[in-house]
Amino acid sequence: MKEERALIKDYLDSFLKNVDPLAFMSVEENVPDDMRAGEVDEEGWVNWKLIPSTITDEEIRELEAEFSISFPPLLKALLQTYHYIDLHFNNVKEEDGYKGDCRFIEMPAMSSEDRVSNYRFLLQSWEPLLAAGYVPFTECEDSQGPVCFDTLRMDEDGDCPVIWILHDYLHELGEDGSRVRANVLPYVNDIFASFREMIMTLCSLRNTEEQKED
Repeated sequence: MKEERALIKDYLDSFLKNVDPLAFMSVEENVPDDMRAGEVDEEGWVNWKLIPSTITDEEIRELEAEFSISFPPLLKALLQTYHYIDLHFNNVKEEDGYKGDCRFIEMPAMSSEDRVSNYRFLLQSWEPLLAAGYVPFTECEDSQGPVCFDTLRMDEDGDCPVIWILHDYLHELGEDGSRVRANVLPYVNDIFASFREMIMTLCSLRNTEEQKED
């Protein structure tokens, strides 16, 4: 796990130093005292800072046991690297749109107060997908649907392909329908071959003209 944490830290550090400073601002109620990097302004906004994660192995094991799942090692490393308020990744822009038809990925807020609660909320919200082999860990562009690990295609290192599903289709299938992999599979969009590929790719993107919004 030490190697995985070092990789996550290196890539996040490289990515975040190029992020617009405005991304490090949030409304007062979202930012715990230990993550504030200044005073609250007159409109109720405050700068926030990264702090080392205090999430324990036990917290992660409890979350996994609660839902009978196993997260890829690199996601566990992410959980134990930094507390952050916002972690927003623009996706790879291709000739005909964005990779996997997903414009951007926003990881769940993981402040020192939130801890893993937003991951728990996602798993609860999309719980039927677990039976189909998909483990939600975030959502795609403006909450358009869950981004999941495809655990039935897990590799020997415990990593999984990253996919997303438009929420409209899941609502049409309903809870019972979403538990059946054959029902869900026609609506699955592959984004990355693994979480490792996702992190290494998205953290390496620079704010070039090719990656800016149209």
